[in-house]
Amino acid sequence: MARAQSPGYPNASLPKAIQSIRQIFDADRRNPIDREVAAKHIGYSGSSGAADKAIATLAHFGLTEKVGKGEVRVSQLAVDIIHPDKPEDRKKSLFQAAFSPQIFKDIYDRFGAHVSEGALESYLKRENFLDRAIGPVTKAYLETCRFLEQEKAFEGGDGAASKAEDLAQVKGSEAQNITFGGARLGDLVQWESQGVLQFDKPARVRFISDDGLWVGVEGSDTGVPMSEVIVEERAAAAAPRFVIPDEKPREVPAEPGEVEWMRNRLGGETKVRLMVSGEMGPKQIGKLIKLLKAQQAVLADDDEDDDD
Repeated sequence: MARAQSPGYPNASLPKAIQSIRQIFDADRRNPIDREVAAKHIGYSGSSGAADKAIATLAHFGLTEKVGKGEVRVSQLAVDIIHPDKPEDRKKSLFQAAFSPQIFKDIYDRFGAHVSEGALESYLKRENFLDRAIGPVTKAYLETCRFLEQEKAFEGGDGAASKAEDLAQVKGSEAQNITFGGARLGDLVQWESQGVLQFDKPARVRFISDDGLWVGVEGSDTGVPMSEVIVEERAAAAAPRFVIPDEKPREVPAEPGEVEWMRNRLGGETKVRLMVSGEMGPKQIGKLIKLLKAQQAVLADDDEDDDD
């Protein structure tokens, strides 16, 4: 069974992202540039997994805009932070950027700016984040909130603004500008590439890559770049921990060299089909049993978490 991946998230805090976007702006202002060029401006030798995560982080915070195939440019929001007309404008822009990532907005809506690491880690686990993602998200969120406090970006013109007012301001900005990315399992999304909608109608997200850069949707085997996804409708409930099946399950054809070794019904609508390539003897069966027991333990832990 394929496992779900962590929802998309920024891989660094807002102050670090601002430092990177400043380097890009100093080099090329708001001119459209290749992602690889942008990566070199912030210290990478070229395209790589780490560089892609860094560029994706800038997009999560709304500091870059997609302008063409493989091209980005510095956003107006980033300029308003780097070179604001007045200090109050910078505070508003900092707040908007900080909670542009969907996961940061969700955390702020639930906990506000002050939350313990333990509570945040527990929440992220329940939101289907993998263990290796929980640490970076927790660190990035807490560093971002500390930065906003230092910059007094939580304060309005006549004192501290309420959380509801602040979030309403962020959402109002999103209504005027289409927001790409931030998709989660179960969301209905549209894919826009080079200014053209690619789906006849919105499709539901059934998996997200480990790094949050790619999305898979029902009825398609093609990966969609997270940066080109528009969330049309949020899932009504928390997404399941595993891939959401297509509405009409289809039998996966055997790969070259594979044979069907076993097919059984496990009860109700649950069926199992085991495809094997190579030898399948007592040793291999023993390893398979161990894998199934490990999977059973994971599912049992999930059920216990749901009962808490």
